[in-house]
This record gives sequence, structure tokens and C-alpha cells, in this order.
Amino acid sequence: MTIRDIAAIAGVSPATVSKVINNKADSITEETREKVLRIVKEYNFKPFRKYIQNDSTFGGFVGLLLPGGTKEYSDFISGAQAAASAEGYSMILCTCQSEADRDKHLSSLFSRGADGIALYLDREADLEEMLADAPEKLVYTVASNRQSLAGHCMAYCDYAAAAKLAAEHLIKFGHREIALIGWRSHFLREDLLAGYNEALYDNEIIKQPNALCLCESLEEASAFVRQFTYGSGTAFLCQDARLAACVYRTLSRYGLQVPRDYSVIGLSVHSAPLDVFEPELTMVDVRFRDLGCSAMEALIARIEGGAKAPDQSRQLSPRLWQGGSVAPPLHSAGKRIVVVGSMNMDVIIHMTHIPTSGENLQAQRLLNLPGGKGANQGVGAAKLGGNVHAIGCLGSDQEGRLLYNSLVENGVSTAGVRIIHEKPTGKAYILVAENGESTIVRAHGANDELQPNVVKDNSAYFEGARFCLISTEIPWETAVYTIDFCAEKGIQTIVKPTTQRAIPPEILKKITFLVPNEKELEVQVKGAQSIEEKADILYAAGTRNVIITLGEKGCYLRNGELRRYFPAAGFQAVDTTGAGDAFISALAVYLSEDHDILSSIQFASYAAGLSITRDGVQPALADRMALELYSDKFNAHPSG
Repeated sequence: MTIRDIAAIAGVSPATVSKVINNKADSITEETREKVLRIVKEYNFKPFRKYIQNDSTFGGFVGLLLPGGTKEYSDFISGAQAAASAEGYSMILCTCQSEADRDKHLSSLFSRGADGIALYLDREADLEEMLADAPEKLVYTVASNRQSLAGHCMAYCDYAAAAKLAAEHLIKFGHREIALIGWRSHFLREDLLAGYNEALYDNEIIKQPNALCLCESLEEASAFVRQFTYGSGTAFLCQDARLAACVYRTLSRYGLQVPRDYSVIGLSVHSAPLDVFEPELTMVDVRFRDLGCSAMEALIARIEGGAKAPDQSRQLSPRLWQGGSVAPPLHSAGKRIVVVGSMNMDVIIHMTHIPTSGENLQAQRLLNLPGGKGANQGVGAAKLGGNVHAIGCLGSDQEGRLLYNSLVENGVSTAGVRIIHEKPTGKAYILVAENGESTIVRAHGANDELQPNVVKDNSAYFEGARFCLISTEIPWETAVYTIDFCAEKGIQTIVKPTTQRAIPPEILKKITFLVPNEKELEVQVKGAQSIEEKADILYAAGTRNVIITLGEKGCYLRNGELRRYFPAAGFQAVDTTGAGDAFISALAVYLSEDHDILSSIQFASYAAGLSITRDGVQPALADRMALELYSDKFNAHPSG
């Protein structure tokens, strides 16, 4: 192969080839120069002068300098080697266990005329001092996964972002108590903690001090896993595949399964064969191989200059690889209840009677209590043992904090609750008469921000859900979107129609349970028909179950098999405001436990009855122990 051969292939003159390979191509276009160099590399052409110093076109070589052993950096090395070979370069690997090692390797690379050096940094370093003895024209690039070194790097992948992505994936599936297991002495430990902490903070999850293990050995990790299973935690985030395998083994030793009992996710520095895990491990790839490849490509581009030379760093984003090791927590599988609804601070004003137009009354008592149909139904279901995920919006004010704490304290998952800084928390002004009757005036506030995109963003919480509870006092388009979404996913819906808008037939046919009271029924079906006739009309429109709550008269059910009245539980009313929410939340819980519709309505009736015996809604909602006192009554089916 001669210069004339190269010229013939490139379609240029031998003089042009000569100028390019001798670095005298100032008068030659960049396109022609690149073309000639590509052909020279492809045919491994060597000029008569065997080498031209620092011209890597002719079999040049580059160095790769690492701060540790080849095992820890195997994927990084593999990527760098592949990139160097693809561009026709030889690569010399230098691993350094100390600064003396590093200086020795650098000196060797300098004296042998390396075209460039790629360095991986695992801690802060003075590059100017490190390369003080380098030849004047030496080219180098720096790569790292450390967040603090990002500004120094030509190739960078954020390890903290990878840890955050892994934690957020678990949170989306409903996990709130997530154990983090890492290596105490690993140089990326601080970034691992930073990403994990940021995910918890962004999702307003309180970090548990007993959910962190920075270990020195697999034995220490295994002991931690066993200890963690004594609590209420549901998931593990592991720094690498070795720790994930340890979690798998330890859980299996105690008869626990992944993901049935615990979910597991890991970070991948090495391209571990994930199929050795059963089920396959869900991983976040920190792209160590791609990082090595990018660092070497950037180095060679700088060596060769021209249009190839990068003008900014290459930042790689971590990637999620879905396996089979993450699922909703065990107790929610197939029984999760998602609540999409309003969240308000209730201002309860007790009066002798509901005032009429122009009447001026003195309040007997004034109370501020957490409420809103979404929050009430969520708390009601959680207090009865349901696994509840709430989706709603709160302001960042004092009322919002009180409402949020009420949800958390009652066992409601608040990962789907969005905090709105621009609007106050919604309020409901409730007038309560001595006979228990009430009227409500609402100020929506942050509830107006519960738009369809909020439900869409929280779609992961619907995975494995049995029921979705929806009230129409949220924005109408959000209620419709949620009903449509649940219909597509096969999730049963329990809808409370609370506004002066009738639900159209095309939406009614997608609803599993419609639960209006008498006033709400009048909005849905206007006219003088009886309750039974109006229920027939709603059923004929496509609603599978119509349950009309009738206060002290009980309720009426109409579905494909039954037309039946159910008596009320018969408790003395103090405040009836939350009776409907108590009924719906109890109905969802009992149905989710695979009880039949008759027992479930009786259960719900007693839950509603107990709720009217105290002020407010959430404080008055019954817990499971209180309801079990009446189990003989709600498990006895009423006669037709």
C-alpha cells in the first residue's frame, strides 16, 4: 500500500495525501482531510518514515489511568478499549494503588510518547500538579461518576442521580420504608446517600434511621436484612449486584420471596448477568462501560482535532432496566385502594339550626379539623385496614401540613399528594344543626390544581389496585380522566357525585359503583320518580351498581341481581357530615377483602353510623376494632 494507492481510493492527488499525513493540510478542506485519514486508518497504512511524533494516525497509542484494580473498573476498561480499537489506537492500561504508582505510570507514558491519556478520578485531584512533567502538547481527558467532580470531567455519569432514580422507582410502586445497603469504604458512598436522601425528600418521606446499612462485609449486610424484616419496611436499594444477591439469599433463607414479600433494586457498575437472579433483578445502569467509551472517544477527538474535537463534556444519564424484582407491597397486591379527591381543612360551625336567608345566628362551637372527600375516604379506608394511596393537592401552608400529617398518621400513602406553593389549602365551611343536619360551602384552593396530569404522573400507584374512589368535587376533567383510566386498567371505581353536574351516560357506563345521596340523586335524575325508578334509570344507563344513601333511612341497592333496601345502623347523630365518606371507604375495604356485596353494604352502614356520633369527619371515622364489635350484625344478610 503506497501513497498513490491511498490517493486513488480517496479520489485525490498523491500530493494531497502527502500533505495530510505530514500535518501540512492548511489549504485542504476539513472534509477531504477527514476522508484521507479515515482511509489511512482503515488500511493501516504506514508511511516511509515509520512514525511522526505525536501523530496517532500511524499506529499511535493512548494511556488509561485508573485509581484502583482492574476488577472494579472492568466495564470502564472494556468501553475505553473498544473505543480506542475502533479508532486504530493501542491502549496501555495503568492501575494505581498509590500516588507513587500514579507518578511512575505517568512518567512512563510521557517518555514513550503517548498521544494522550484518559484518567478516571475517584476524588479531588490537582491535575496541574499531576501533569506538571507532561510534554507540552500532551492531550488528556478526565472521567468520573462522582457528583463533586462533574465540572472537571469530559465524560461524566451522575452516580447520585442513579441512586435517586432507583429509589424513586420503588416509591412509584408504593414503597415508603426503603432500606439502603451500601459499602462503607466505597468512594461513591456519599453520592449513593445523596441520591437516596434526595428521592425521599422530594417525595416527602421521612428517612428512617434503621433503614440504612453501610457495611464492610456480606455477613454484615445479611444480618441487617434479617433485622429489617422485623419492621414494616418493604424494599431494598442495593449499591451493587453483590449486595442484591445477598438480599435475595437472606430473604430466601427465611422463607421470604422477591418481590412477593420484598422488592429489591440495585445499581449496576459492572455488566453482571442479571438473569442469574430469580426473578431477574431490576437495575439502574450507571453506564460505566459507556463512560469509558465516551472518555476515550473524547480523548481521541481532541488528539485529532478539527471538527471532531468536543467543545463540552459528555454527560450520560443513568438508565433503568426493568426486571421482575419490584412490585407493590405484599399487603396491597390486588387489594390496593387509590383515592383521587379533594383535601380541605374543615371549619365546622355548630348552630341551633341551619340559617335561612337574612337570618343572623350565634355559633355555639367552632372547630377546625382535617377533611375533604379525598382525604376523608383515604383515612376512613386506612383506619379499617385498607392499603390506601391518596392522590390530591395541598397548599404549603399550616393547614396543608396538618392535613398531610393526618394522612400519614392514619396510614395513608401520601406519595401521590402534590404540594402547591402558589395556592392555599382548600377549605370547607360546614354549618351543623343540633339535629345533625349540615350544609357546606367550599373554597377549592389547591384542589383546583388536581388536574389530569397529576393523576397521570401517579399512574404507577394504580398498578395492582382493586378500587379507585373518586368524588366529583375535584375538577370535572380530572374525574372523567380518572374514570376512563380505571376502566382501561380494569380497576373498579366507586364514584361520589357531589356537584350540580349530572354525569353523562357515556361516563356512567364506566362506573362500577355510583353512590349518591338523595339530593345528589335529584341532580343525576331530575323529576318526580321514586328512588327505585331513578336507580333503575341510572342502572339502565350502564352503571353496574347504584347505591343510594338515605341517611337515617339506610340505603338502597340496584344492580343486575338485586333491588334491595338496607336499614341504617341506628346511632344517635351528632354530625352527619362524614357519613357518606365513611360509607364509601368501608364499602371499598370490605369488598377488597372479597366479601360479598350484601355483607359489604352492612359493614359500610355500621361504619357510617359510628361516624355520625362525633364531631368532624376524620376523627370520627371508625377503626376496625370498633366495627368488629358489630360483626354479628353486618354479617347477617337482611331479608329481601
